[in-house]
Amino acid sequence: MKTYRTTCKIGACEPFCGIEVDVEDGRMVEVRPDPKHPITQGYACIKGMHVADYQNDPDRLLHPEKRGPSGWEPVPWERATSEIGQKLRALRDKHGPGAIATYWGNAADSISITLANTLCHSFGSPNSFNVLSLEYTDRGAVAERMFGNENLILQPDAANAKFALLLGTNPLVTQGMTLLQRRPRIAADFKAIQRAGGKVVVVDPRYTETARVAQQHIAIRPGSDLFLLLGMLQWILSHGMYDKHFVAEHCAGWSDVEGALAGIDLDTVSKVTDVPKAVVTRLAEEFAAADSAFVTTRVGVQTGPNTTLTEWAVQTLNAVTGNIDRPGGVYFNPGAIDVPALIEQFTKRRNPAASRIGNYPQIFGGPPASVLAEDILSDDPERIRALVIIAGNPVITFPNTPRVEKALKRLELLVCVDLYRSDTGSFAHYNLPAATMYEKGTFHFLTSTFEPYPYAEWKPKVVEPRGQARSEWDIIKAIARAAGVPFLNDPLVSGAAKAIESLGFKFTEDLLYRYLLMGKTGLGKLKKASGGVKFSEIKWGEFLRKGLRTNDHKIHLAPSDLIEALGRVLERPPLPTPRYPFLLISGARRTAGYNSWTHNIPALMEKMRGNWATLNPEDAREMDLSEGQTIRITTDVGSLDVEARSSPDIRPGVVSVHQFWGHNYESSTMTSRKYPGTNVNFLHDDRVLDEFSGMPIYNGRPCRIERSRNSTAARVDNPVDTAAHAGPP
Repeated sequence: MKTYRTTCKIGACEPFCGIEVDVEDGRMVEVRPDPKHPITQGYACIKGMHVADYQNDPDRLLHPEKRGPSGWEPVPWERATSEIGQKLRALRDKHGPGAIATYWGNAADSISITLANTLCHSFGSPNSFNVLSLEYTDRGAVAERMFGNENLILQPDAANAKFALLLGTNPLVTQGMTLLQRRPRIAADFKAIQRAGGKVVVVDPRYTETARVAQQHIAIRPGSDLFLLLGMLQWILSHGMYDKHFVAEHCAGWSDVEGALAGIDLDTVSKVTDVPKAVVTRLAEEFAAADSAFVTTRVGVQTGPNTTLTEWAVQTLNAVTGNIDRPGGVYFNPGAIDVPALIEQFTKRRNPAASRIGNYPQIFGGPPASVLAEDILSDDPERIRALVIIAGNPVITFPNTPRVEKALKRLELLVCVDLYRSDTGSFAHYNLPAATMYEKGTFHFLTSTFEPYPYAEWKPKVVEPRGQARSEWDIIKAIARAAGVPFLNDPLVSGAAKAIESLGFKFTEDLLYRYLLMGKTGLGKLKKASGGVKFSEIKWGEFLRKGLRTNDHKIHLAPSDLIEALGRVLERPPLPTPRYPFLLISGARRTAGYNSWTHNIPALMEKMRGNWATLNPEDAREMDLSEGQTIRITTDVGSLDVEARSSPDIRPGVVSVHQFWGHNYESSTMTSRKYPGTNVNFLHDDRVLDEFSGMPIYNGRPCRIERSRNSTAARVDNPVDTAAHAGPP
């Protein structure tokens, strides 16, 4: 038996907790937390303890398969990649570059992301979609406007803060306050804040696990977080509690912010948020008076109405109180790899065009995924006709599931590169088996800026690939060659790869890693450093001196398009209506689950057993509902029947349904099909999107609830046929 030190990898759970893996006879047999890991220090959640089940899953796809007249047929690798490449090229030549699209999902690593994006752009297409546009691109939109580059994403310094304001985030379950931040021991940080006389405040419609350890919980109305932040800003500004020196020294657009906030009425703020005026003003005063403070949001807010404006208000509040680039506030980690510079270098040949549907800009490498289905279903001759997916499951994760199903059926070519024949893979023409992280080894360089400090870590190969599984590097390289397009969208790289391989050597990912680490450390040294390599501490003040990429090297507080949109939003606050008196939220992650990626692990699935709707007991009593009874939830998109449960932890007028369920397709994941659950995305719209980022609204959607006349919870009513689908006819 041999023991390896590595990290957890189920989906893209951000902490990447350090683990020890025992391997015997080429098989992972046991997993333990790594007490010597410099960042996670012996922490790992229940998901990490079942990595071996994920790796050894008997349901994994172990050979390429192609849809034939009688169903799925095994196909040799060389034939599969050759046919896929030739079909992609033929579609591009006949219909133009826009006919080709790629999508990378939650479980993609840095290499997979790079490969998906560059394959798309090598055809000249701008349609390189990704999962971040469903939950995160608001941050890029704001960072570009305020800091000069979309990749300048700030993270909270919880270890030194005296005041933590958390909106729509439950880090005790998600092990991080903001997407991608690697901070699993957050409970210890909160306790340290409180021991030092500081304060932790959670703003959430649910009384979450994190709210239980905070000093204050504010049960805000879903979707109204922007108004709370605006109320706080107005109070701080009108009472002169902002950091005048910081604003004068480091910010531009101050007078425009003052003008935009002048008309904010705190009585209106209280009405919209359902938070008493006294609570709003007290919160503002405490935040402004703290020696160090940060406000941050996560998916609960990021997938609500006005998400880009809300993120602008978050960073404006951090800025005007002097809490950017100082201990205990928010900061930018320059990382072991200069990610903004790296992305600029590797995207010089990409097609930067906005989305054909909605004219949304590309953020974090592509247009918003929510317009994909409409593009495919359009009658435009330049519509998308081919889609290559790496580690993604759109039919479960995208809004308006019936339209996604219909779009997948219409594609002339759908290729899924994954560990399984996924729910989405059941629609595919080809499913290609990918190797896991443990079967190839990797360096997740694109997350470098989300480490606590400049740090790099090699994740070693510990077992050989199962069956015929291959790395995405080899898969996409073969497809690109068959299509006659440059690998990595770079003719020089493509030529070098052919030359190297003609001499009998392999052109592997290691060559890219060596290039990325040049001048930092050697790849061999990184591989031998089982605890990773720490390059330096955070240098406070350096971001403000050297890191901002705006033309005047100041924080731009008042982007003109955001300020202009603010007025429109103030006139039409997001509120329930007489027709739709409830607000639907889709989230409430459970410790045993991570999106759909843990749904085929029996030990975890036995704990979750699907999903349900959660209501406040007052609402349940008013509707005369008994525990476990089926209810019907209706939005302006459709209706679905789902089991109802009650809990005092959710505020009245709100219904919560866990997302990422609905495994009713002919996938290879037999455990997930045993507990399919209900796909709440049948209720979410793919046409009402954030105007700046194109992100959908999964939280704060108006709905109505009634007792169902059906005893079966999973029934869905929608104009589009939603029957379980076994693939294209």
